Amino acid sequence: MFKHTFTDLTKLPKQQVRQWLSSFKSVILDADGVLWHFSKAIDGAVDTFNYLNTTGRKTFIISNNSEISRQEMADKAQGFGIEIKEDNVLTSSFSCANFLAVKNFQKKVFVMGEKGVHFELEKLGICSLKMSEKLEKPMHEFVTELELDPDVGAVIVGRDEGFNMAKLVRTGSYLLNPDVIFLGTCLDAAYPIGNNRVMVGAGATLAAMKAYTGRSPLVLGKPNPWMASTLMKSGAIKPETTLMVGDTLQTDMHFSSNCGFQSLMVGSGVNTPKEVQQIIEEGDPKKKVLVPDTYLPSLGHMLEFLC
Repeated sequence: MFKHTFTDLTKLPKQQVRQWLSSFKSVILDADGVLWHFSKAIDGAVDTFNYLNTTGRKTFIISNNSEISRQEMADKAQGFGIEIKEDNVLTSSFSCANFLAVKNFQKKVFVMGEKGVHFELEKLGICSLKMSEKLEKPMHEFVTELELDPDVGAVIVGRDEGFNMAKLVRTGSYLLNPDVIFLGTCLDAAYPIGNNRVMVGAGATLAAMKAYTGRSPLVLGKPNPWMASTLMKSGAIKPETTLMVGDTLQTDMHFSSNCGFQSLMVGSGVNTPKEVQQIIEEGDPKKKVLVPDTYLPSLGHMLEFLC
């Protein structure tokens, strides 16, 4: 109905918006920037999410944050008062682990990233390895003496707060074997935290690894539709009756387009309406997948169209 039109729902008659929203049986919502900012819930988000639950719609939280497990993400949401269970949480760490499980992967996985990846791998019965080390000798000595586990058959790279040259060399050395599967959690290179400050994201680490090894990873976080593949294959959701709510163009809106969902961008997170308008004015057909179908200033603004 509004495909890639970036329609501001606040400027439409309420009844028209209500009718559009009534067509959705499933709603997938991004976490950071839509429901909360770090340790603070966004105004109106909790009430809107919980009201969606009461209407009989299936609701899911999705995140490229691989730092925590799905259960920890559900616990965080519940701490804000959001009613959600682990099975209704989708994360990039679970996406990577599930990809290997579907392949009946039997070897070890070397992880350069957060504990969430380890947790999801182990929960699916896949052995994971992580090394905490620093470069305390000349580089050529470290590389010469480096010992690698011959049973490692995959490498997963995510955001790593302890990133250093020793980890880069060890991870890259595994990837020099072309038979080792190379997976990434997401392409988010940086996370704005306010006051002109950003945190380094997994995308930056992946870029360094690509430059070092010459290999490109299979990135299984948003916008890869693999994140929702289990839900779609099982029939739990249908693309034509699913709404994706997000705040980023390159991940959330692109993910929605890749999955065939309809999309709603909220202005409470990373990207702005001005950035969307710039893409529309450029007229590049390749960027059309980034243009949201609809827009609201925040998730809380949806509530008036639901009640």
